[in-house]
Order: sequence, then structure tokens, then C-alpha cells
Amino acid sequence: MPQQANQPLPDGYQLENYRIASVLSSGGFSIVYLAYDENDQPVAIKEYLPSQLALRKEGDALPSISEENLATFRYGMRCFFEEGRSLARLSHPNVVRVLNFFRANETVYMVMRYERGRTLQEHIRARRGTIKERFIRHVFTLLLNGLREVHSNKLLHLDIKPANIYIRNDSTPVLIDFGAARQTLVQEGQRLSPMYTPGFAPPEQYKNRELLGPWSDCYAIGASIFACL
Repeated sequence: MPQQANQPLPDGYQLENYRIASVLSSGGFSIVYLAYDENDQPVAIKEYLPSQLALRKEGDALPSISEENLATFRYGMRCFFEEGRSLARLSHPNVVRVLNFFRANETVYMVMRYERGRTLQEHIRARRGTIKERFIRHVFTLLLNGLREVHSNKLLHLDIKPANIYIRNDSTPVLIDFGAARQTLVQEGQRLSPMYTPGFAPPEQYKNRELLGPWSDCYAIGASIFACL
């Protein structure tokens, strides 16, 4: 199914208790915004809006969803909401902190702590070939501590890669952009294109998704370490 170009909510849009300031990132599954809460504190808000299922035109707040795609869209929305609920129970310095989640505009939103820094992918591009072993050991030791907390709560990330590892300004890492809800949606919607990153996704993510487990995230951690070399 071809992807469509979804338009983000406009800057200044009032979304519940949050004011949208700008788009931080967008992809085939969601749009992430920088926003400010009622105390003028920055937050990141992730909007569920899979471009293969829904289309939002410029000037609209509500997406247009065909009858053919409605059941799959709603199933993915429930998975996204449940993922937010599960992540909100986690409190670990190396895992994205979910502060709130709610329904609006016929979709769902996940409010997360806003972190300052850059992704590991950006760090690799800026320092290609010069990343020190000390840095790699520091970052991935902390990440594995966070991942252990994720797995001990019976959750999976399923999209670990340098672009989803955020390096704060104090050099501590945080796992962001969990992909488990995306994987569940792909399994449910047979007409959807696979959502994984070649080179980081483990073999079972391509064909045998029933074999996915904590080891799948460990594979992606290893691939991310290799990308630093």
C-alpha cells in the first residue's frame, strides 16, 4: 500500500493542555512534535498517524481514513495506546519517560519528557571513524541497563538503531521511539509494508515474527555498536 504525505498539526495548535511549537520528526507511523505544557515546560508529543492508513490534509486536524483501513487503523491505535500505558509505568534514566497519553483528533498521543542532545546516528556522522572505545562502553553499558528494565517489564523495543538512541548533552543515552506497536500493526494489517530497519533488525523480524523476544533487541544493540566502529 503506498504511503501518503500526512500534514502535521500547525505550529501554535492547542492540543489539550499542550501548545504545538514545531515538528521534531516524522515517519511512516507517527509524527513527533515539540510542544509546551500549561507551565510552559517543553515536552515531546508523538502522534499516531500511519501514512499507509490515514491521510491528513493541510489545514485539517482530523485524518481521513477509508472504510477499508478503519479496522486496522483502530487496532494500531489501541496498540499504540497500550504501549504508552506500559511505558508510563517505567521510570529509568536510560529509557524515554512517558508523562501522559490521551485521545484527540480521532487518534492518540503520547507525551514524553523532552531531552536535549542529539541522536547516536548524528554523533556517528559527526565523528565517523573517531569514536572512542570508552564512549561506546559508557553509552551501551547504560543502554543495556535500561533495556534490562524494559525486558523485566515484559516489553520489547523492536526498533533499536542509532537513530533511536538519544545522547543527552551530559553524554548519557536514552532509548526512544519504541517500535513494538508498529510491529504489531504490521502483523495485523497484511497489506501494510514491513516497518523495520535493514542492518539493525534481527532475522526473525523479517519472516518469523512469532520468534521475536528480548534477544531480538540484543541483536539490534550489537548492530548499533558495530555502526559506531
